[in-house]
This record gives sequence, C-alpha cells and structure tokens, in this order.
Amino acid sequence: MNHRIRLLVSVVVLALLAGTLIRLVSNVDPHQPVPKVQRSKALKVAQASYISALGYLEPAGDVRVLAAPIQGVEGSPRIKTLNVEEGQVVAQSQLLATFDNVDRILSQQNTVKAKILSIKSQLAVLESETSRYRGLTRDGVVSAADLELRELKLLQLKGELRQAKAEFSQLQTEENYGKLFSPIGGTVLKIYARVGERPGQRGVMEIGANQHMEVIAQVNEGDIGSIDLGQKVYISSENGSFSRRLEGRVTRISPKVSERKKLTVDPASDSDAEARTVDVRIAILPEHVGVVRNLTGVKIMATFSK
Repeated sequence: MNHRIRLLVSVVVLALLAGTLIRLVSNVDPHQPVPKVQRSKALKVAQASYISALGYLEPAGDVRVLAAPIQGVEGSPRIKTLNVEEGQVVAQSQLLATFDNVDRILSQQNTVKAKILSIKSQLAVLESETSRYRGLTRDGVVSAADLELRELKLLQLKGELRQAKAEFSQLQTEENYGKLFSPIGGTVLKIYARVGERPGQRGVMEIGANQHMEVIAQVNEGDIGSIDLGQKVYISSENGSFSRRLEGRVTRISPKVSERKKLTVDPASDSDAEARTVDVRIAILPEHVGVVRNLTGVKIMATFSK
C-alpha cells in the first residue's frame, strides 16, 4: 500500500514539472534570443535620439595670414628676429618679427641723413654769399652775371634738399616693410617660418582673434534635415585634447553640400573622407571658450540633441 502511494506522488510531481517547462518554452522565440532583441531596441532608440558628426575647432573671429614683404626679383627677405611663439596672446600693432632688409634700409637712411645735413650746410653758406652779392651788384662792384650764377646754384641746392628729404621719407616707409606688426589682437595660431628662413607661400604666421571659438561640424547630407538654427550641441574631443563635454548652439547651416574635409593624415582612419556633408557652424558657450581657446584645428565629435 505504501509503495503505491509513493509512486502516485512521484507521477504527480513529474507532471507538474513538465507543465511548468512547457509554459516557459512556449514564451521564448526560438529564432531571436532575448538579449539580442533588447540590444536592437536600445540601438534604435539611441539612433532616433541624436545625430553625431565629426568636425574641428577654429576661432569665430578674424583669422589673418601674415606675409613677408616682397623685394622685386629677390623675393621675400629672411627673418632676422621672431618676437612671438605659437599660442602667445598679442595686441594690435605689436611687433611680431623683423626681416634682414631692415639693416640695409637703416644704412641707407643714415647715408641720406648725412646728405641732407651736407646740403643744408652748403645752402647756409651760399645763401649768405648770395645775399652779400646782391648788395655788391647794386653798388656796381660785381656783375649781375656773378649774382645770377649764385642764385642758380642756390635753387639747385634747394632742389637737391627736397629730393633727399623725399628719399628719406621713402626709406622710412620701407623700414616698416622690414617689420611685421599684428593687424589685430588675438593669438598666434601657427608660425610657418623661423629666424634665418625666407617665408614661402604660406606666409610668416597666422593670427586668430580667438576670444570666441566655434566648431565646424561636417554633417552627413542625409541628416541635415534634422538640424536647426539654435539647436543645442554637445562637443567632445576625439583625441583627448580636452576632457570635459562642452556645449554650443547652431549658428549657421551652409547651403552647400560638399565632400567631407579630411581630418587626419591616416587614410585608414578617414574611410568616409568621400562622404558628402554640409558644414554646420556651432558657437561654443562663452563659459566654455577658455577650455579650447588654444586648440584651433583640433578634431571633435559634435552630438546634436533632438
């Protein structure tokens, strides 16, 4: 009797376990594991919530490329002194560099100065002598021809003095050509030529008014319809140039679609360099500008909130 009761209980327990297992199996999709479905849904939600684009930093103000003076067939003079370094803040009209033509110009100035002093001395003597000859001519002591010769010489010297002064004025102008002054207040972004070198086509240096900074984000043409003026943007560094996440606002959307600007020298890491993009300008919030003021050209990732 006890044996039959134990057997009956075992059959009931097995039946209950089998039913539970069948219900669990029936709720599982054999063709799509649960974790993968969850990841897919999360990815779709994430893709629908923001747009990302690569870009780079640049000053929102004026950027000037400063060139060296040209000396006819000789081309640009060599740099004699360089008074600034990259990243240095400069004021408007500050002396940035001098060129080796300054020595020649200063030497010529000294020569012309000496010439002017000599002419002035000759004029002083001749004017006194001519004045005396005028009195002698009135008294009939000397001929009018002698007086006329001195007066002609006097006019000639006065002409030579005017010419020498004009030459000196021209040399003063050329002296400024031998010096490089900053046309704006800002920061030295890049120096292209050093002491002893002749600046090439790129010029001597770049000066940027970086009191304000902006991002140029290259947004894929398929996403540009989701970008609006004033839209909030989060900015992060692609290469760790700055650690914190910055904020900005869209200020301008280019009307032109073009090939994306290559942001690295490594073709393998720029595989989508041929992608067609639209440039979107993003003004960085004033309180964040100090973080990136000296990072012109740095590669960034811009994330546009929706």
